Amino acid sequence: MLSLVKETLNAQIYQLLKKRLLEGYYALGERLVEVRLAEEFGVSRGPVREALKMLIQDELLVQKGNAINVFNPSLSDMIDIYQVRQQMESLAAKLSAQNIESSKLEMLENIVKETKTAWIKEDKNHVVELSIQFHEIILESSGNRQLISLTNMLRDKVTYFRNSSVKGGMRDDSRIEEHARILSALKERNGDKAAKEMQNHIEHDLLALVSLYKQNLL
Repeated sequence: MLSLVKETLNAQIYQLLKKRLLEGYYALGERLVEVRLAEEFGVSRGPVREALKMLIQDELLVQKGNAINVFNPSLSDMIDIYQVRQQMESLAAKLSAQNIESSKLEMLENIVKETKTAWIKEDKNHVVELSIQFHEIILESSGNRQLISLTNMLRDKVTYFRNSSVKGGMRDDSRIEEHARILSALKERNGDKAAKEMQNHIEHDLLALVSLYKQNLL
């Protein structure tokens, strides 16, 4: 049973349900029933209702009439999100080339090295964690608060796509070399080159995601 003040309880339930959605806990298109969730969490329906509204705004849930269902993304949805992500993270890389601190460059270099080791050990979960860290450092180093906020929102949807539609599938180790090229451009303080390398990297991510999505339809 969850027991906190109303405002905090709303947020707690929201975070719990969001975590479930991002991890693929619920099936695509599954209907979520307010009263059942309230019973499961041992709370009144009010906080659950507010949490569901927030997740509808996040577009992780979809409401049709009185029914609330888990978002079932189409291939077109994925492409749309990746096209926007591609432009935003390319801009982040361009800005970071001018703003990133030397200590952050060292962190990125260590991440590339750790990723190679994790890949050899076939520790794919760690590979994913390191990839997220790589992108987060570049994004934070852009210094653009609006860009950071909007990109983080998109990243939640990318995570959702991977864990719900393609079952967490991954592409080959080419992403490691792509990260190395992005890092090289950042070290050179070459914004245009960093942006181009990031654009290519996310394009390849999208192509891999589309392939995995189509395989899951077979």
